[in-house]
Amino acid sequence: MRQAADRMKQRAGSLGLEDVQIDVTGGDITTRAAGDSERSLTALGQTGALAFRPVVTVSPSTAGKCEDLRREASARDSESVTLCGAEDTEALDYVLEPASLVGYDVAGAKAQLDSNGGFWMVSLTFTSKGSVKFADVTAELATQQPPMNQFAIVLDEEVLSAPSVSQSITGGQAQISGSFTKESARELASLVEYGALPVRLKVSSVTRFPAKSG
Repeated sequence: MRQAADRMKQRAGSLGLEDVQIDVTGGDITTRAAGDSERSLTALGQTGALAFRPVVTVSPSTAGKCEDLRREASARDSESVTLCGAEDTEALDYVLEPASLVGYDVAGAKAQLDSNGGFWMVSLTFTSKGSVKFADVTAELATQQPPMNQFAIVLDEEVLSAPSVSQSITGGQAQISGSFTKESARELASLVEYGALPVRLKVSSVTRFPAKSG
């Protein structure tokens, strides 16, 4: 638990959270911060296990509502996972290959504002071995017909995006784009940058205290 708390402190710094207190008591980790930062505090406890998985098939989902499917999505090998559309109205079922790359193949991640389109994205830098793996898998995907020319970027049990590939991507860098805000891009970059937590955490309670007067 102490190792998980230390990793959370690193994430807090990358998210720009100030005066965050993280304490370990028995089997519990308590985080405290001033202001309306519940979402950011919750992000500190996400596991952050990243995987790049080639797409086998994709089809419209017929099970449940989009918001329900997101909560129930699974990213286990050889099973279907669910991706909700940008407008939260479309749900897609993906069958994915096992991971070609994982979080340990990523050397760094940072949130960036695109200079042309004005949208937020997350830039990834791969390790030397990760760069070779990424170039090889994108070269293979580029020869396939849709949807097998796509790979899903999976964080924990949620598919973030499933971009298509038209050519081998070399140079050891890649970008994840989507409907990111500055806050959500920084959260994702922090999760990827500092890797998976050594334990899986869940929020047991949230307590809000009134602001101090004077």
